[in-house]
Amino acid sequence: MLKDKRSVSVIPVALALAGYSLAGVSCTEDTEARYEAMLSTLVESERAFAGAAAEHGTLEAFRTYLADDGVLFRPRAVNAQEWLSAQPDAPGLLSWEPVLADIAEAGDLGFTTGPWDFRADRAAAPAAHGNFFSVWKKQADGAWRVMIDHGISNPPPEVTEQLRSPAGEPGSHSWWELDVDVVTELEILLQVDRAFAAASVANGMLQALTAHVNSDVRALRDGIQPLLGIEALRELISERPGTVEWTVLGGDVSRSGDLGYTYGEYTFVPGDPDEPGEQGNYVRAWRRGPNGSGSWRVVVDLMSAIPTRSN
Repeated sequence: MLKDKRSVSVIPVALALAGYSLAGVSCTEDTEARYEAMLSTLVESERAFAGAAAEHGTLEAFRTYLADDGVLFRPRAVNAQEWLSAQPDAPGLLSWEPVLADIAEAGDLGFTTGPWDFRADRAAAPAAHGNFFSVWKKQADGAWRVMIDHGISNPPPEVTEQLRSPAGEPGSHSWWELDVDVVTELEILLQVDRAFAAASVANGMLQALTAHVNSDVRALRDGIQPLLGIEALRELISERPGTVEWTVLGGDVSRSGDLGYTYGEYTFVPGDPDEPGEQGNYVRAWRRGPNGSGSWRVVVDLMSAIPTRSN
C-alpha cells in the first residue's frame, strides 16, 4: 500500500506576500515573509497532491506528483515512475496532512511529514494509520515534485498536531543570492552520513546521536507515534540496545547548501543474541545554518524494517 499524505491550512501565499511588500518593514520581516511565502507554495503542492488522490485515486496522484527520478521503497529503493507504471488501479482512499514542513533558503528543496490514514471503503472508518515523510524538489518548469517518499505504520494519533515549520528565531533566514557547488556539497553530506554510521558502530548509537542529530529531531519508527526530540530518541534506543550500521545509497542538497537529504539501507544487530536482527530502509532530512554555515544535523529521521518473507 502506498503510504502518504494530505494537508491542512498554512499562511496563505497572498498574506505572506502582502507582509513582504509593506513599506517600512525590517530586513528580518522581509526575509521571514519570503520564507513563509515560499513554504506556502510547497504546502499548497502537498494539498494538491492529496486532493488529486481523493479525486482521481492514489495511483494516478502518485504518477502525477512523483518526479521522473523519484524514489519509492517497494520494499527496497526503486525508481518510482517505473514501479508505478506497472501497478493496477486499486480501490480505497489514502488521506494525509503535513504537520511539519520546511524549505531551503534557495526555495528549491523542501520536505513534509505528517499522519496518513487509509480507508478500503471511502464511507468506512480508517483501517490503517501511519506517518509519511516526503522530500520535494522544484523542477525546471517551477513545479514541485516528490523526490523520495516513505512512511511508517502506527496506531491512530493520540493528539492533533498543528502545521509548523522549524523556522528558528526571527532573522534565521538570510536569503543571500548564493549558489553552492551542489555536487561537492552532496558528497560532503554523504560523507557526514557515512561518518554517522561509523560512529554508531564504533561508539554506539547513543553517543553518535550527539554529534549528528538536531535537538528537536522528529524520529519515525514503525508501531509507535513519532518521537519528538533527541531525548525521546535516546530513550527508545536504550530500550533496545544493539548495533546499527547503514549503507548510504543517495541524496541531494539545495543550491543554498542549507538543506539536504540522504537515504539508504540499515542493519540492526541486537545486543541480545536471542533477539532477531533487522534490515530496513532509512530516509533523513539534514539541516545546517543559513547559507550553509555550521555542521549538518539530522532534523527528520525515518527508519522502517524491510518485511521478511515467510516460506
